[in-house]
Amino acid sequence: MLHRLGVDAPILVGAERASDGFAQSATDIHGLDGLGNVIGEVRPDEQFDSLSESIESPLERARWLNEDVHILSIGPATNIPSIARMLGAERISGITMMTGAIFDKGNITEDAEFNAYNDPIALANILHSGIPITIVPLDICRKLIFRREDLTSLSTFGAAAPMLSEAHKFYMASYEQAEGISGCFPHDTIALLSMLYPSKFNFWRIPFDVDSSTDHRGQLRFDINGAYHARFCLGGDLRWVRQFMRSWSILA
Repeated sequence: MLHRLGVDAPILVGAERASDGFAQSATDIHGLDGLGNVIGEVRPDEQFDSLSESIESPLERARWLNEDVHILSIGPATNIPSIARMLGAERISGITMMTGAIFDKGNITEDAEFNAYNDPIALANILHSGIPITIVPLDICRKLIFRREDLTSLSTFGAAAPMLSEAHKFYMASYEQAEGISGCFPHDTIALLSMLYPSKFNFWRIPFDVDSSTDHRGQLRFDINGAYHARFCLGGDLRWVRQFMRSWSILA
């Protein structure tokens, strides 16, 4: 994907399984390559360092910048505690995580959202870190739909537009089956926008627990005496977000 986009950025391979050895893929939703099978297999001549062995070198660049780091997590939390330890909690201004459902139902089970379900232990660990955490849950993601008719707006991305369009079509097909909508919930886009433009969103600090039991794995359960507190993104200027997804340009 980076080759096609002309982007030079480090890639590290994370853990193959969750903290407790659990593993569940989403190839039926995202394809074998995570992008609707539009990229295909990684070329044989491409080798990537593992996160556990080589985390120092790319993250060292962040230290050289002498700036705080804000982490965006758009998958299971498995690798986030390791990254936080290597950077040092004092260097991390915050972590924005697309994970969980706090008042809404889940999307992988009745209780749990996919990312939280895959590794609730790692999620609990990073919540214990003392780093400011913002959670973007399914609750807000389900309020916004990137529709099939909006795919034409991806022409903004030039040569990457066909790839992005085909990837979204694959993704949207699963939503027609699961949610009965002609489009998709743009989870990761919302997480990114809430991090970059927080004034456009509303946040609530909520106490809760993270369930790692077999029966309710990955459930985020509101509890006034809960073990964890995080800032949850649950609303905001959603008209602005919808307009953004129709033009992919920042509006005033």
